[in-house]
Amino acid sequence: MALPTDIVTVPAEEVWFNAPCLSEQVTALKLSNPGNRLLGYRVVSKVENRYVVLPSQGALQPKKDITINIICHPFPFKSESPPVDTLIIEWVDAFEGETDFNEDWFVMGGIVRKKILSVKFNP
Repeated sequence: MALPTDIVTVPAEEVWFNAPCLSEQVTALKLSNPGNRLLGYRVVSKVENRYVVLPSQGALQPKKDITINIICHPFPFKSESPPVDTLIIEWVDAFEGETDFNEDWFVMGGIVRKKILSVKFNP
């Protein structure tokens, strides 16, 4: 079984928010599928109450891209010890012949790929 093609993200490695995080903030993340197969994607955070990703999962068409929003909710920010947060992007090839996102692609499908983006805060 072949690996799914890489997903390209913009930004490539880090997502930035402004500290001290007193109000809700939104930043954009672009996901691109440079390959020839439909991909299923999902974006998760280990800090569930802090970040919301919209849409957090879906189908990514071949040679297309999608812009998703990452919302950071207000939280007590300590500049001397900023949080070390990450967003995890997972993707997998879709089942042959399917066009709508199906969570089963991750459970019963092929190889799940991952990319980790760091979440950073401007002082």
